[in-house]
Amino acid sequence: MKKVKSKICLFLLMCMVFGNVMLVNAQDADINETDPNKVFPASEVEKLVEEANQKEITIDTKAPTTRASYGFYPTRKGVILLTDDAYKGVIETGHAAIIYTGTSVVESNTGGVEIGPNNWNKSKSQAYAVTVKATTNTQDSRVANWCWNQVNKPYNWNFYRMDYRDKFYCSHLIRAGYLDLYNIDLDTSDFNVGTAMKAIHPMELVNTSKTSLIYRKK
Repeated sequence: MKKVKSKICLFLLMCMVFGNVMLVNAQDADINETDPNKVFPASEVEKLVEEANQKEITIDTKAPTTRASYGFYPTRKGVILLTDDAYKGVIETGHAAIIYTGTSVVESNTGGVEIGPNNWNKSKSQAYAVTVKATTNTQDSRVANWCWNQVNKPYNWNFYRMDYRDKFYCSHLIRAGYLDLYNIDLDTSDFNVGTAMKAIHPMELVNTSKTSLIYRKK
């Protein structure tokens, strides 16, 4: 009788273990989405673009001069740049970067995290700039430094894995910097599926209540 009970217990234990393995594998499969068009449907992105184009432009209270504080293209370190332009075939409906110097940005492209030119007012058909409301100029600068420290890390093609810190996609990189340094989550949940599958589109950084729009090209 004891042997029978032991076998039953062993069988139940194996079922539990096997079931948990299958569950983990199923969860991994659920969040293994590398097609940005599926994660960020163009029709939903268009709604965010329309919302962004209706937002009021506000004064950048962190800017060093009055002239640079309202409506002018920014050069301040830590300002977040966004566009709804297609960019290098990654997220076809947008891109994001953070200003590192007056002439450079940190961004993540197909080749990974890299330094690019701060010329979006000229190189993009549409561009937006936002600043995080709850941070100081110094804190924004530290986030830019954090992003710079990720340079040469590869591109994150699994858009639902915003927990990765060894690879990044563009808006994921910026969200990670503010989350890890200051526990500020810029994700609006517009493209999240449940609690496990979370992704952040660049235009969310414009429309979140946690940022202020300080520049729009047109």
